[in-house]
Amino acid sequence: MSGIANLESVDGLVAFVTAVETGGFAAAGRRLGVSASAIGKAVARLEARLGVRLLHRTTRCITLTGEGNLLFERAVRIIEEIQDAENAIAETRSFPRGKLKVSIPAAMGRHVIVPALDQFIKAHPGVELDINLDDRIAM
Repeated sequence: MSGIANLESVDGLVAFVTAVETGGFAAAGRRLGVSASAIGKAVARLEARLGVRLLHRTTRCITLTGEGNLLFERAVRIIEEIQDAENAIAETRSFPRGKLKVSIPAAMGRHVIVPALDQFIKAHPGVELDINLDDRIAM
């Protein structure tokens, strides 16, 4: 399966789950910011790819088929896992991380840096400090 087919599968799952959760293609489209037609086509492509009917459609509502119910239960978990992964990555970007190497004159370090270290370390636990207090000129 190519990368594009995988992306289409995820999009189809999101459209499918949203349609089931909202009760229809129009409501799903509003939630996802696309047209009802786009939701319907995404679900139809998913059904064609799987070779099964996932939803019974009427003009007033949609209901799950047996296969649709099975896919819905698993797709909800898959989408939650993707959201959890995205949230975990977003959290790593919201806080400074890494090594901070600073070389400053000893007198300035004692009067400015050292008094602020405890507060800095508490505020930025992901930052590893490498502080060099030296009166030599760094090159």
